[in-house]
Amino acid sequence: MDKEKLRFILRKVGCDISIYIDNVLNDSTEDPHYSAVWTSNMIKCYIALTAELGEDLPFHDVKSCILFEGFSIKDYDAFERSRKKESEYYRDKQF
Repeated sequence: MDKEKLRFILRKVGCDISIYIDNVLNDSTEDPHYSAVWTSNMIKCYIALTAELGEDLPFHDVKSCILFEGFSIKDYDAFERSRKKESEYYRDKQF
């Protein structure tokens, strides 16, 4: 594995996490276009891969990531409601 290439991709993901969260929170509840499960998966994979590279992050799970990114506990609760609802029919792997 080329760690420099992985670090490069992880920097991009790290920069975009707040955009992914914001997209989920501002999405339509009747006709959603953004996936809370996918976003949760991205955050969990980002945390795990960063740890495998031996690097530290200021958060350790989805909740602390969302709060670190400047969202409120109410935002986290809304994100989790969306993720749980979607997880009932989400077809890909859920981490």
